[in-house]
Amino acid sequence: MAWAQLTAAQSSSAGPEYSLSIPSGSLTKALDQFSKQTGLQVAAELTTPELQQHPVNAVVGRFSAAAALEQLLAGSELTYVWVDSSTVKIHLGAVPPEGEGGQRGVVVTGSRLDGGEGPAPVRVYGREEIERLGVSSLPGLATYLTQQPFSFGEWAQRSGAQHFQMRGLGVDTTLVLINGRRAPPSATSVTLNAFDLNTVPLTAVERIEVMSDSASAIYGSDAIGGVVNIILKEDVTAPVIYLHYGGADGGGVERRVAVSAGGAWQRFRSSLTLDYLDRTMLIGAERELWSNQDFRRFGGKDYRLTTAPRANVYSLSGASLPGLPASQASVPFGSSGIGLRPEDFLATAGAEHASLYSADQMRSIEPDLKRLSAVGSAEYTLGEKTSIFGEMLATKSDVLAQGFLFPVLGQIVPADNPYNPFGQPVRVDFSLAGTKPLSIVTEAQNTRFVLGARGDLSRWDWEVALTSSDGSVDVERINELNLSLVQAALRSTEPQTALNPFVDGPAGSDALLSSLMRAPQASSFFSRQLQLSGFVRGPMFELPGGMSEFVFGGELRHEEVRTVDTTRLEQERDIVSEFAEFRLPVLKGLSLKLALRADTYEQADDSVNPQYGLVWRPNQDWLVRAAYGTSFRPPSLLELATQTSELPLVIADPRRGGSISPVRLTVGGNPDLGNVSAHSFTGGVVYRLSQSPGLHWGAHYWRVVMNNRIFVPRTTDLERIEEKFPSRVSRAVQTEADRMAGWPGALQSLDISLINYGRLDTSGVDLDLSYRVAGKLGQLQAALSATWVNDYAARDLTPLPTADRVGIANLLGTVPEWRLVGSLTWDGSGWGASTTTTFTPRYRDADLTGVLNRHLPSRTIFDVQAWLALDRLFDPALFHSMKLTAGALNVFDEDVDFANVGLGLGFDISQADLRQRFAYLRITKSF
Repeated sequence: MAWAQLTAAQSSSAGPEYSLSIPSGSLTKALDQFSKQTGLQVAAELTTPELQQHPVNAVVGRFSAAAALEQLLAGSELTYVWVDSSTVKIHLGAVPPEGEGGQRGVVVTGSRLDGGEGPAPVRVYGREEIERLGVSSLPGLATYLTQQPFSFGEWAQRSGAQHFQMRGLGVDTTLVLINGRRAPPSATSVTLNAFDLNTVPLTAVERIEVMSDSASAIYGSDAIGGVVNIILKEDVTAPVIYLHYGGADGGGVERRVAVSAGGAWQRFRSSLTLDYLDRTMLIGAERELWSNQDFRRFGGKDYRLTTAPRANVYSLSGASLPGLPASQASVPFGSSGIGLRPEDFLATAGAEHASLYSADQMRSIEPDLKRLSAVGSAEYTLGEKTSIFGEMLATKSDVLAQGFLFPVLGQIVPADNPYNPFGQPVRVDFSLAGTKPLSIVTEAQNTRFVLGARGDLSRWDWEVALTSSDGSVDVERINELNLSLVQAALRSTEPQTALNPFVDGPAGSDALLSSLMRAPQASSFFSRQLQLSGFVRGPMFELPGGMSEFVFGGELRHEEVRTVDTTRLEQERDIVSEFAEFRLPVLKGLSLKLALRADTYEQADDSVNPQYGLVWRPNQDWLVRAAYGTSFRPPSLLELATQTSELPLVIADPRRGGSISPVRLTVGGNPDLGNVSAHSFTGGVVYRLSQSPGLHWGAHYWRVVMNNRIFVPRTTDLERIEEKFPSRVSRAVQTEADRMAGWPGALQSLDISLINYGRLDTSGVDLDLSYRVAGKLGQLQAALSATWVNDYAARDLTPLPTADRVGIANLLGTVPEWRLVGSLTWDGSGWGASTTTTFTPRYRDADLTGVLNRHLPSRTIFDVQAWLALDRLFDPALFHSMKLTAGALNVFDEDVDFANVGLGLGFDISQADLRQRFAYLRITKSF
């Protein structure tokens, strides 16, 4: 088919123009390219193969969306209607009433078949919706997914890495795709077998597609909890500059600049986004919870430490210190540490006057961060039916996560220390004032390259792609004391080299303190994945409901990990996969979806996983669907290959009356681990009322069951370990005294290396409701998403009073009974405002002893945002295509509630954010 050259002069429709390069071919392919190149969402009801394969001429040049659609649909019986400013619906027949709803987005996640509603729900977050949430990162977006019951801040992992964790099943059970291709575990998270979301800058993201259902039959391993597909920008019609500034009270100031540019020519199009983010540190002293860790004021415990910068002094015998009425005293306030006498300590003698220290006041709530990213894509059309394409993603980051001052606990100060005022040896607890807090410095680099080709074979299309992903990270522990040097300095009899713990301030000169530091402790991690994938897709044969479709394909994947820590580890493996999908429209409006995938692993068990789906549309308003499938997660290379080691430990043996036994504790990986297996079911309805434009609601029941989970047994589970895995426990021969007491032999060793065991069963309902109404002054849209969790029951070796974690605080992540996210948006002519509300109901508190008889109150967080097109108010020539956006997350600065589950941290780290209110200002300018 010849190229039909069209120019912008031919476009007479109003609206912004786009640089388009859509090759000739089938209508299905052309609409897909139209969506990608304009960023608009397209819902296409192409019910027959004739419509799907309807030939279209190439559209190359600058066009409004309307003009391009008219050209693409020319010669067919199809018409289109705008659902909203970013969504267009294409269907057969006359134009429906204005505003009729349609399928949301060109959804590809959950299937490699072209378009159409699938048997599992997919939630799409377009660029506009992401911007109105006010978040500046993918982890920020994850906090608004009701299907993710909890999230952890960047400080929780010192590298700053963060992850998706759908259904709360673990960071290694949500598969992340980038443009539909598997993203491997990041070097920063290789020990967790998870992808670090901070690798991808949000400014380079076009949309996010979230499939909250298992999908191993389509994508292979790690998709137990669901799939998140990150779609990067590919078509930038004009250069754009993005400036962002924001911060919280006391720190965490973000400065971001991003530039996107691209173009489209007759046969070639490309885009590039450069993004730089700089964020300052926010430390615990800026928040009341961490500046004072005496939680007795909330009914909790006092977590302050005696290792304070102002030292605590103790007698060795437990008798009173010389000249004092108590065995303990604290260094006097303002003490110079020179010429002290015992009576100078009278005011601080006694435990009630102890010097106590809230160590987390030095900890970073938000680490210091610098990150530079580059994201690019290109595509070249070789002819009417073939094109080659490439993608690039490169990220370099430096993260400084700050901890506490290094503690010096229970050290002896000899009598001949020149600063010891007591004339006898004493014991001291202190932290070295004048030194810097213990910190972790993480330098990470990640690159991802894709090179591929796609084209048509008669009525079928095909694609082949090679993806290379590399990540490396270097980690240093800095500002760590060398305790042997500290002990030597305390024993020194020379004033110049002796450490003075009796001063209210630095215990020595800068030179002396520096000499006590350990050399930085370094470790490094490296991960690599090479993947060659390909598929062929197209129609098969006619059925009563329409043309059936298929996809056949395969993948060859090579994985490598390397660690250099206390030991060196290098591992690699190859995976071979074959997959197939079928859509069978058995009756009009009723389709069956079948998928099957086989994965063959080196160093892990092979796995075959099916998925069975049904989609039924009884009329244009209703959609009923259901899906059942199995999924799996193989043990990671580190879980299989990490060497075991033995550690000495003292354990209370419940089978011997709680008596203490010294044991050899074995820890590490396990080469005999098997796959984690799972099965899931999803079913629900979607309703879009054609007589009430803009109204949509949906409800879906889901259930996921995991078996054979991989975890580290706890030493407190000794009895169950010995019952279930007797080979992991060794005991001495039973003595006569043991037999008389009814005890087994003395405990000698315990193996708590990784193990397969246990089950996790969770189920619930996802609800969605939205309504949109348009008027002369603009458009008002309301939306509500909610997830109700019926049960989340984890069963492993630990006997619990209740296995169900729903509504009970948990250190591993709290699963609330409900999560609700609602929004209200007014979009006027050149201006607008929106608010987003997140609600979490009250739930039971807990600590290490179990569930407590107290509740954390319900929590409602309001975010607000407003935007203005400056060229509507000021000189259009000077402010052309310039937009100003201002907003705040947690606009009312809701305090974080105290929770015992946080132990020394004082709050539920999975549900609350110590950053609190975060205000921001953004300016975007298109050229």
